[in-house]
Amino acid sequence: MPGATVSQAIASQHEFLRPDLELLYLASSRLWSRIKARTDIKAISNRPARIPFEALSGGKFRSWNPDGGNLGTGSGPTEVFGNLSCTFFLQASQYSALADWSTDTDDKAIKAYVSLTQQRAAETMAGYMESVFVTSDGSNTIDTVVSTTTGGLVVHNANFFQDNQDIDCYSALTGAPGFIATVTVESVDIANNTIWLTGAVPGGVTGGTYLLVSGSAGVPNSGLNGLRNYLVGGNAGSYMGVLRSSYPGKFSTPVVSVNGSLTPSIVRALQAQIELAIGIDKAEAAELVAHCNVDMRAAWENVGIQITRVMYGEIKGDSSLDMLKKNAPGEIAGRELLVNERALPGLIDFLGLKHWFRLETKSLDYYSIQGQTLFPAYAADGGLAASMLFYLVVGLQTGAAQPRLNASLTNITIPHGYFGN
Repeated sequence: MPGATVSQAIASQHEFLRPDLELLYLASSRLWSRIKARTDIKAISNRPARIPFEALSGGKFRSWNPDGGNLGTGSGPTEVFGNLSCTFFLQASQYSALADWSTDTDDKAIKAYVSLTQQRAAETMAGYMESVFVTSDGSNTIDTVVSTTTGGLVVHNANFFQDNQDIDCYSALTGAPGFIATVTVESVDIANNTIWLTGAVPGGVTGGTYLLVSGSAGVPNSGLNGLRNYLVGGNAGSYMGVLRSSYPGKFSTPVVSVNGSLTPSIVRALQAQIELAIGIDKAEAAELVAHCNVDMRAAWENVGIQITRVMYGEIKGDSSLDMLKKNAPGEIAGRELLVNERALPGLIDFLGLKHWFRLETKSLDYYSIQGQTLFPAYAADGGLAASMLFYLVVGLQTGAAQPRLNASLTNITIPHGYFGN
């Protein structure tokens, strides 16, 4: 007769459960929280908000003969106004009755699932708003497809997206004619810069396909006005509805295309562009923050490493000198370096955050009907389903009052080891 095995004793064995629930996905915001904290927030109705600008100076300067000469006629400053309308977003969360009942005390689970869901809903909502603000050109475009792979989409920065997110795919921003399909993200894989889908890649989705917030209209100027909407060099397009070409240069943001490695001289050149555009005094008072991803932080640090000079004969001890400090640089040209995992690679935006503002028709909150914020789901036959839903909703728009007190360095070479390089 064979001896006893461990399977015969399994029923009485204690099971160890580690008391820490590890978070395996990105759930944070960096720039969006700063926009909330440092900008004006104005409550508005559903009517468009009027944003006034003094676009052109006035006054006729001329040489004059005071001995009876003609003084001529004059002119005055030209004002123009832009318009902003709020756009609306929601995040739906859901859990079953059993998920609630089986985790509602410390004896049953290390974390109550309902409170966990509510906590993560707030964090992921902030992450969604961060991505749209950083990437949107006004159409709610999050990114474009770089290439496709079996079951996934290679993108410019996978951190723009989140697990379980629905995404609308468009061949062109032409509304319904450009719509291809809606896909759902199964998992965000930043190591491979890929978003893996719950199903196959739809036909028609190729490199260059636009990836939009689910439910968007798919046309320009229909969503959140993000950084890519406002930080535009040249006179094409519009700024809060004002045609840039009507006031050449006035609504153009200083942009320098690097087309190579980041250098101190190109950073200084961008600073000079801001000074030339708006004046040295205003540029110095702008308190610009440099917003970028980890690749550009590395690019800036590499500049310092390349010029480091080490006198090995003066080094004491029996160990080589560590060429890196514990932390990467926190400033660039004396300005705060705001590093954001959800920023566009290969780009640095200099932002005068105190000149940004937010308009809100509905501040971020739970969707409520006469005080009720938790709603039952319904089964196909009309009966109640053992599942509950709640919604976070917001109606808002962002604005930048000074287009020339922001700036961008674009097309910077991404260092080796970052985003597939």
